[in-house]
Amino acid sequence: MSEMEKMVRIERQLRLYEVVCQLAIVQFSDVCEIFPYNMRLLQRDLADLRDAGLVSVKYSKKGKGYVKTGVPEFNEGTKPCKKTHLKRLHRLGVLMSELVNEDIPLWEKKDNQENGDVQEYVTSKDSYNELFPGLSERTRQRDFEVLRNIGYDVGYIPDEHRFYQDDYRFPLGWSNVREEIDDDFVDGNW
Repeated sequence: MSEMEKMVRIERQLRLYEVVCQLAIVQFSDVCEIFPYNMRLLQRDLADLRDAGLVSVKYSKKGKGYVKTGVPEFNEGTKPCKKTHLKRLHRLGVLMSELVNEDIPLWEKKDNQENGDVQEYVTSKDSYNELFPGLSERTRQRDFEVLRNIGYDVGYIPDEHRFYQDDYRFPLGWSNVREEIDDDFVDGNW
């Protein structure tokens, strides 16, 4: 059994999302260098990422890979049983690119207060609640656990009474690209 078969579907799809965000053209061989995939599984995972509103890609024969085609949109027309998974996938994808954290250790907060520098810090929990209001604390904990499982450094340090996040591990997120695919875009000269 391969590593991808053992990996939970949502974690596998989020890792693929991270790869797609960082490459102009996603070739099957590039994905296979990072982790084992087969073409059918890649197509299914890309379809889920597309339906979740995280990516908008289409296959380019000339570029021999998947090329970003525009701004992604959530597919509201999916079946209810699949929609739950897609909403969770979308939420986690948004967290990968938009979660912020300005929290500092408790001792540093106390030092700042003694110096008269009282500040409000945006924690990763505050950022999560702002991005997704109304979700439970348990849902947030589960979402952070999934992010940790795929290698992101986000959570809570009880001894320091603070949330933490390694900003440098998060991908750039989705960027706007050209509507049409031309030779320069496929060759990477854009």
